[in-house]
Amino acid sequence: MTETPDATLLRVRDLAVDFKVPVRGSLLPARLRAVSGVDLDIRRGEIIGVVGESGCGKSTTGRAILQLLKPSRGTVTFDGTELTTLNRGRMRAMRRRMQMIFQDPYASLNPRMSIGELIEEPLLVHSDLNAAGRRAKAVETMNLVGLSASWHDRYPHEFSGGQRQRVGIARALVSNPEFVVADEPVSALDVSVQAQIVNLLEQLQEELGLTMMFIAHDLAVVRHLCDRIAVMYLGAVVEVGECEDMYRRPQHPYTKALLSAVPIPDPLVETQRKRVILTGDVPSPLSPPSGCRFRTRCWKAQEVCATREPTLTTTGTGHQVACHFPEDTDPRTEPVAAVAGGR
Repeated sequence: MTETPDATLLRVRDLAVDFKVPVRGSLLPARLRAVSGVDLDIRRGEIIGVVGESGCGKSTTGRAILQLLKPSRGTVTFDGTELTTLNRGRMRAMRRRMQMIFQDPYASLNPRMSIGELIEEPLLVHSDLNAAGRRAKAVETMNLVGLSASWHDRYPHEFSGGQRQRVGIARALVSNPEFVVADEPVSALDVSVQAQIVNLLEQLQEELGLTMMFIAHDLAVVRHLCDRIAVMYLGAVVEVGECEDMYRRPQHPYTKALLSAVPIPDPLVETQRKRVILTGDVPSPLSPPSGCRFRTRCWKAQEVCATREPTLTTTGTGHQVACHFPEDTDPRTEPVAAVAGGR
């Protein structure tokens, strides 16, 4: 995909989100920085995957970009408009262009509303259609996501998990948005249904020209669907790169560790590739390590890693990497070895 001056739809700079959490034995809450200084550019018409361990800030980043959570710091510029400074009225108008697909397809749907009413609801805010027009648009969107128009008056409890997620997708798309955040949309579904939803999202992105942020922890799904990948660790983006190149040549040690855990359907390659086994647990975001956040689990850590935080820098391979000592290897071609405390 060739970058042009107008190719970037959404630009995120120094995004941070803090939460106040209670501390046992103290009257004052502590500050938990769930997202810390995220820089990210999202191009028009692409699907960018955001991956990382649970609790690394993926979902919080997506919600902060859409202003569902108010950032503590930073800027979010959507098609030239700075979102963090908009008042409630202007932000409501902007939401027609940006929507979200939630993780739990049941919890995100009001059980007292029919699926037709649920899908039509955004049109009450973002369109001037009358009741007949809203119903026609809802039926059109239902057909687009593989739901029968005859189900318009049924309720969420009458549907399977996959069908409910299709309702959630239809609800996100009915107002014709340009940008969609899909927050782990298949993680709550049966494995047999996940592929159907992933294929549907891929089809919709191509047909509608959507720009999408796909938040996930399943790297196999991300590789199938996404154009680029952003890897997060402890609230920060540590690497961004083109999807296939990321799998071939991960630059950040944490990315290399993540990819080494993905099974490869080739017994010969699977037995020969290098295993990267990390020691220790993810540090608490209440008290992250000084310097590089990954240094306490990294086998390449040196003194500079403890004193200076690495910035997201473009390497010779085109990746953006936040590491003082980036890698340049292909884990699939290396022999099996124990690394960083592995056995």
